[in-house]
Amino acid sequence: MEIEIFSNHFLLLSQKAMYWEEKKTLLIADLHLGKITHFRKEGIALPSSAYENNFKRLDEIINSFLVERIILLGDLFHNRHNEEWDLFSAWRKKYDIIEIILVLGNHDILPTHLFESSKISYYNKEYIEGNFTFSHHPQKIIQQNTFTFCGHIHPVYCLKYTGKQSLRLPCFVLDPFQAILPGFGVFTGGFEMKALDNRKFFVIAEQKVFEV
Repeated sequence: MEIEIFSNHFLLLSQKAMYWEEKKTLLIADLHLGKITHFRKEGIALPSSAYENNFKRLDEIINSFLVERIILLGDLFHNRHNEEWDLFSAWRKKYDIIEIILVLGNHDILPTHLFESSKISYYNKEYIEGNFTFSHHPQKIIQQNTFTFCGHIHPVYCLKYTGKQSLRLPCFVLDPFQAILPGFGVFTGGFEMKALDNRKFFVIAEQKVFEV
C-alpha cells in the first residue's frame, strides 16, 4: 500500500513498518526488544525463540528494499539490559553500513553508550527533517505545513463479525498531518483507536495491507 505525503511516497508494509522511497529510509516504531526475556524472568511463559521473529522481519525488509537508513520511533529496548541487546548488537554488525537514528521513547532507559557503540544516533524528543517530524509520542499540536510520524500507542483496528465475534488487527492510523505506526515488536499488545473525521485506517492481515 503506497501513500503520498508532501510529494514523498511511503509504502505501508505488512511487516508493520513504513518505507520512505525518496530517502531509502525504513520507519519502525516500538520494537520493544528485551520484553520477552524480561517477562520470562518474571515467570511469564513466553517462548524464548519469539524474539527471533523481530529480526526475521527486519531481514525480510532489508533484503526486499534498498534500505540506507532506519529511523526508530522510540522504544527500541523495553527495559534494562538483557541478552536480547546482545542479539541486537550482533544483528547490527551485519548491517553496519545502514545509518540508524533513534528517537528515545519512554522505555528506552539503557545507558546511551550502548547506542553509541552500536552506531545509533539518538534524539531525546524528536528528529526533524524538512517538513517531517519523527517522534515517539503522538503530537497534540502540529504546526502548519508539517507532518509527524510517531508510535507509542500500538494501534489496532477491531473487525467485527456476526454473532458478536471480532478480530483485532494491527494497523497504521493516518490523520491529516500525522501517522501513527503499529508496534513492530512481538507481544507488544495494542490499543483500539477511535474513528475520527478525516482519519484513515490501514489494517495489516497476514501479508496484506488494506484500507478499511
